[in-house]
Amino acid sequence: MKRKKKPRNKLLQEECGDLWKEIIELRDGRRCMVEVLFPEIAVNHDKVYQADHCFTRANKFLFFEVSNGTMVCSGCNMNKHYDNKSVKRAIDMIVMDREGEERYKEMLACDMKKSANSDWNKVRWLEEQRDRLLLIRDKLGKEKK
Repeated sequence: MKRKKKPRNKLLQEECGDLWKEIIELRDGRRCMVEVLFPEIAVNHDKVYQADHCFTRANKFLFFEVSNGTMVCSGCNMNKHYDNKSVKRAIDMIVMDREGEERYKEMLACDMKKSANSDWNKVRWLEEQRDRLLLIRDKLGKEKK
């Protein structure tokens, strides 16, 4: 039985997601930023790291925005998912400090609109996202050397 070939837009979404995660790891390292910057928060940290979206993954306008991502451990990610307000606030503060209050407010306003991204499945838009992410990754890679 032959496997069904994935559509181009789905392949691009996966490629962009992988690039986004790679950039977050390059920038933050393989460490939990909540544990590093807020060690007083009582969470069972572990050594499984994940790139977390500060603003929900459901917001496809912010899905591939590097400024919306932070490396956390799976313990913090799970605590955030189960509404641990300390972890949520810590991630918000990390993003606000790193990106600046103005950028944070822009992302918050975008998230509050709750509108759909009509370009999410369009190949051209996804190719633009991929190209933007490749530039960011390459620049970060050079800075880390």
